[in-house]
Amino acid sequence: MHTPRDLWSDIHKLTVTFALGGVDENESIAEAATRELYEEVGLKVDKHVILEPNDLSQIKCKYSTAGSNSWLEKEGYAGQELNFVIMRCSDPELERDPGAVCTLTGLNGESQEFTAVKWEILDWVVENVWKQKRQPYEALREGASPLMKEWDERCRSFKADGRWSRDSARCTGVVEALVSRGLSEEAATKSAEAPYVQVWEIAEDRREWMVTTFEEDGVTPRRKLLYPMGDFSERFSKSTLFGEDSSEVQRSCFYLASKFADDGISHVTVSTTPRGVEESHRYLKDGAMVLRRVFVRSATSEKVESTEIFRKVTEI
Repeated sequence: MHTPRDLWSDIHKLTVTFALGGVDENESIAEAATRELYEEVGLKVDKHVILEPNDLSQIKCKYSTAGSNSWLEKEGYAGQELNFVIMRCSDPELERDPGAVCTLTGLNGESQEFTAVKWEILDWVVENVWKQKRQPYEALREGASPLMKEWDERCRSFKADGRWSRDSARCTGVVEALVSRGLSEEAATKSAEAPYVQVWEIAEDRREWMVTTFEEDGVTPRRKLLYPMGDFSERFSKSTLFGEDSSEVQRSCFYLASKFADDGISHVTVSTTPRGVEESHRYLKDGAMVLRRVFVRSATSEKVESTEIFRKVTEI
């Protein structure tokens, strides 16, 4: 039995699975990778990650351990053909801290394979992996490079620009979500039914957004905020979502894969507030912008979800 070790993956959130246990009888490569991913690190397809539809079957390689005197050679793992399955991260907590999400003790009766997990740039992985196993990683880097470029372009082409108005009749769970944040039911109902207009404008680098939120008249700007990629902070004096007292909210923005979106991507903002942690998932579906909020209250750990539908009023 080999000793547990670190598992690395790349910062583009392409989860890389080497099915060390092999492909079982009557099992496809994708099914084997899905099983191995769960058994070795506790991640589930369609919950934590989404299978990349692009076929990587053309990438075939073998690694040699002859003369290494390693557990691989001793166990007869010398010259195996490797197949690659790419999965994209779709879970905000996994995006931010894989160590808090993954289970490394081994599942389905399997022994522990890894001691730690983290996101890492694939170039760094190739340069630092054990030299006897470098060839497969080099093949992966070559084969995955077009997919990483394509993903980056999709993020830059996220078509959220325009003036959006909330369609209250199509929203669900908004009143309950606002009550969970401390509003009375009366105040929450009034807020959920009030006009809510935002203008989204793309920044120069095509990944960041300037968002202007308006008062109920739809004309008077109430707040203008740049949503950059990565971590940032926002100071406020009064907020329906964040609380009444002046404070600073720690926030983080990134793109994730989404099985619900027409273009397969979601713009995600995670906000750590005095009242709890909120995940805001914005994605495009059937010409509308969908805003799905997941709020976890600090006091009770209760999770409350809501969905708001915005229709585009004008282009920018």
